[in-house]
Amino acid sequence: MTLEEKQAFVAAVEAQHGKRLRRFLLARVRSAADAADLVQEVFLRLLRVEDHESIRMPEAYVFALANHVLYQHRLRQAKTSAVDILEVLAEVQTMPQSDPAAQAETQQRVEELELALTQLSPRAQAALVLHRRDGFSIEEIAEQFGVSRPMAKKYLAKALLHCRQRLEKKE
Repeated sequence: MTLEEKQAFVAAVEAQHGKRLRRFLLARVRSAADAADLVQEVFLRLLRVEDHESIRMPEAYVFALANHVLYQHRLRQAKTSAVDILEVLAEVQTMPQSDPAAQAETQQRVEELELALTQLSPRAQAALVLHRRDGFSIEEIAEQFGVSRPMAKKYLAKALLHCRQRLEKKE
């Protein structure tokens, strides 16, 4: 199969399902730039498929790819948000007592984090506290809640992402 055939296949799939795919991703990431990047990644992965004739249901295949790309995107965001929260907590712990302006700014960030936590579901709050404060692993959180590992990971990712977005909004 030639590159031109692959490109024609991807173009046809994009023409038929692209608009719905964009709406699907935009509703889940709430950022037009991120959604556009994710759409591009989905079609890039579709272009990499060796045997596009074996795809019997292109729409289902594209949305399965989209879910996988979205999952990977959320994992990357959760990893970066964990660093943001840890930085705020480290600032509080290493704050020199002689700088009132820096203390006030740090106190505002801590209050913003506390507010962000109150906006989460009880399980997402608990997952974040257990993980960050108590050092629980995702497996231990899952066991504590009586849920699967992926569900515990989802609670934690949701909490981290929400806190990071609140901090970014304030800055």
